Amino acid sequence: MSGRPVPPAVGAVVFDCDGVLADTDDAWAEAERMLCERHAGLFTDELRASTHGLSMRDTVVRLAAHMAVPPATEQLEAELIDLAAERIQAHLVPLPGAVDLVTTVAAALPVAVASNTPRAILNVILGSIGLLDRLDTSLAGDEVTHPKPASDIYVTAAARLGVTPAEVVVIEDSPTGVRAARLAGCRVLGVEAPGRPRLADVEASFPDLPALANHLQALLPPAPLHST
Repeated sequence: MSGRPVPPAVGAVVFDCDGVLADTDDAWAEAERMLCERHAGLFTDELRASTHGLSMRDTVVRLAAHMAVPPATEQLEAELIDLAAERIQAHLVPLPGAVDLVTTVAAALPVAVASNTPRAILNVILGSIGLLDRLDTSLAGDEVTHPKPASDIYVTAAARLGVTPAEVVVIEDSPTGVRAARLAGCRVLGVEAPGRPRLADVEASFPDLPALANHLQALLPPAPLHST
């Protein structure tokens, strides 16, 4: 009997953070704009779109290319972290359905967050939206050798959760994150970021987390098997 191979049972779920669980897009955009203007750079909507989902290092390198006289990359990273942390803390809210979905998944399977956001900011986000203690583990972009779009962060997350990447369903909102998850060998469900092109190379794509939750819940075990 031939046909499409049946994927392995879902053994864990790994969420991206910014744009998937937390509404931080405007805060990051404002921080990047201020960083560019501080160093006589031109910040445009196109430039902001091009940094969506990138690591801190890749983001500041891209921004620096639009600055008159950019300082060292390490300085730009430090400045952007400070600018972003202040704005994220002031305006941080979970995206609709985020807390309920993570809670539902965590009752059935191991669950993690894997984000290119640096640890200092990631902990603030997860703690502020009430998810830090509902996860089995989390990984930040400054904790892996090669952040997204490399596969490192998702391969490591799977190992920490005790499953193979093929058993992981990843929830992503950026092409950068989708590429990382697919390179790792994970299944990927997409959340469509407002105003950005539809995600390619995902198993399915949804306009928001409540819509995605209906699909994801059908993939979960029929009875709770795991608790954090």
